[in-house]
Amino acid sequence: MGNPPNSPWPQQPGPGYPYGPPMPPPPRRGPGVLIAVLAGVGFTVLLLAVAAFAVFAMRDGGDGGGGEGPPARAGQIAGGAEAVPNPDGSLTMARPGVTAPLVEIYEDFACPHCGAFDRMHDPMLKELAVSGRAKVIFRPMVVFAATRQPAHGNALRAAAAMRCVGDGARWLSYQDALYAHQPPSLDVEGYTTSELVSYGAGFGLTGDDFGECVRSQRHAASVLEVSRRYLADGLQGTPAARVNGRLLTQSETASAEALRRAIEAAG
Repeated sequence: MGNPPNSPWPQQPGPGYPYGPPMPPPPRRGPGVLIAVLAGVGFTVLLLAVAAFAVFAMRDGGDGGGGEGPPARAGQIAGGAEAVPNPDGSLTMARPGVTAPLVEIYEDFACPHCGAFDRMHDPMLKELAVSGRAKVIFRPMVVFAATRQPAHGNALRAAAAMRCVGDGARWLSYQDALYAHQPPSLDVEGYTTSELVSYGAGFGLTGDDFGECVRSQRHAASVLEVSRRYLADGLQGTPAARVNGRLLTQSETASAEALRRAIEAAG
């Protein structure tokens, strides 16, 4: 999150790999044919103008339905914490065994307020996860209606591309890259598929399958389905935060210290 690596801890691994070591070389099939392995890889109140058809009850990163991402791999990050992609497109960051307090962050990559939220809260959220004081789940989504272009298209392309990243450490790095290249306003088109493919090159996302997944927008339908479920579950816009299931108020997320207090009070 934030401008890479935007980390609260010292001595990150080498350049270009802020959340973990480089991916191992991908295996080969047949003479010289590489198989891309994806194992390494304020407040906006604009509602998605689509009928919601299910109540989202997967609080802990369960399967949101509507398609499968690449094989998930836990990324080892600082302090023994892990970052694990979930089938619904979210990512869980925590030390093994930590289950509470549960912090859920809902984000739309085209939402300018989400970029500001990310810059404000990211180091604190990582600090809590790495120190074992919280379990954090990031939930990318599309909050803009299809009629709100180019914001809707920007958000959908970015969230669908994120689904193409199967390694938790690379997921965090890719999220950093998305915010670093966020379009400057809702009226500026950005996040072209070529750009989205290029963002992954610095941390090992260079395989053909990653590129094809992003360019084809393989997971776009699933992103929209999960977004509908979030909205059906009472979400009214992004950025938004829940702690142990309770949707926080704007005053509780107005600063990093305010959000920290809300999390610690729920612990």
